[in-house]
Parts: sequence; C-alpha cells; structure tokens
Amino acid sequence: MNESDFKVKTDLDSLEYKKLFGDPFWNQQGNSKARSFYLQLQDKEKALMLKKNYLEMIEKARQRNFNMAADCLQWWLDGSGFTKTIDFKWLRGNNEVIVAENVNIERFEERLGLENFEKRLTKEGDSAKYTNEFQRQFTGGIFRELYYVCGTSTITSKGNFTVTRRKDNFVLSGTIVHYWWDRYDWHKGANAYINGFGYVNDSDALLVEKYCGARPYEMRGQWQQSFNKTFQIGFFGGLSIKLK
Repeated sequence: MNESDFKVKTDLDSLEYKKLFGDPFWNQQGNSKARSFYLQLQDKEKALMLKKNYLEMIEKARQRNFNMAADCLQWWLDGSGFTKTIDFKWLRGNNEVIVAENVNIERFEERLGLENFEKRLTKEGDSAKYTNEFQRQFTGGIFRELYYVCGTSTITSKGNFTVTRRKDNFVLSGTIVHYWWDRYDWHKGANAYINGFGYVNDSDALLVEKYCGARPYEMRGQWQQSFNKTFQIGFFGGLSIKLK
C-alpha cells in the first residue's frame, strides 16, 4: 500500500485530517469521523495517517515562524539519520540556553575560586593551568520554539584556563567551549503537548518510524567564549573570580 492508495481509502477531507486528535488543552475534541476511522486501521495504515498529521504540524510550525522546529521534524520524517547541526546563534537566542550556559559559567567561577592561586603562585610569572567541565540539562518553555525542537536538552561546558601572577595581580586567560546536544527520538509510554494538536504519544512516532521511514538522529551545536581578565586579592584574602 502506498500513500496515494491510502488517500482514496480513507475518504477524509483535509480538515478532518487536521483534527485527528483535537486539542484537550483547549477542550477541543478531535474529529469523530477521523478518529473512528483511525481506530479501525491496521498499524501500517495508522502510520500513514499519522504521517499526514506530522506534515500538518510542520505546516503549522512554519505559519508560526517556528522554522527550526519544522526543519527538525522534517529531518526526522525524511529519515536520513544524519546528525543535524543547529546554529549556535539560534540556540543562544533562547533564554533557556543562556540561563543554562550561565549556570555552568558560575560553576567555573566557584571552582576557580577554590584553587587558592594566590597561595600557589607566589612569584612573578608563576602560572597554573585549570581544566574542568560541567553539564546542565534544561527544558524549553511549552509555548516556545525550543520546546518543539528538543524538549529537554543538555549543555556540556569544557573550560581550559591559565592563571599567571603579574606582581600583585593574577591574570586569567582561556576558553570555555559549550557543546549543546540532544537526540531527536521517541520513547514508548511518553507523550508531549503540541500546541494545536494536543498530547501526542511517542508511540505514534515510533509507528511512523516502523512503516514510513522516519529515523531518529543527533542534534549538535557548539560555540566558544574567550576570557582574559585580571584579578586582585580581596581585602579578606582570596581571589573572587568573575568571568561574566
């Protein structure tokens, strides 16, 4: 059975396809004719009908200017399985990403402050290296595009620094490379709220993967911050290192 055969068999118009599941968040019921027909189908036929629903999601996303979310869903439907690089400028345009990034930076500040560089570096030109990494997992707001791109994702921040004594000052130089990552996949038993489509079960997506060629894939984004800052020993001793 191909998709053209399926269109003839269902005898549903485009409006009925769009309202297959309704939107319980707004107390909107799905189209009863479409739902009744759907429940009688075999799995392969359900998958073809579900694919139409995902294509409708893509169209609706573009109408809302959620083009990144639409691109990611289309990438999954196309089924290449290749890693998709997400533009770091787009990522950092989301407040949730900046908050997670800052959490990791603050962790570096805290740990650097515990290294006692002022006691270890006693002579002019003495230096010490510091490397570490931190992870922060976060979830996009339910009505924001990031949520539809990845739901919950992770930033891994890897820092490499050198601290050098210059007379009574301490110069910190180095970089933090932020790696954003997530896997675009589905888990049986889970579901997600999609504005305009209600709570969509991950099992539906797994059915589309089985019969329609959709495939999960990795999403990646990367950016770097460079630092060159000078600090002095505080009135009560110790270095208060602030990177932001």
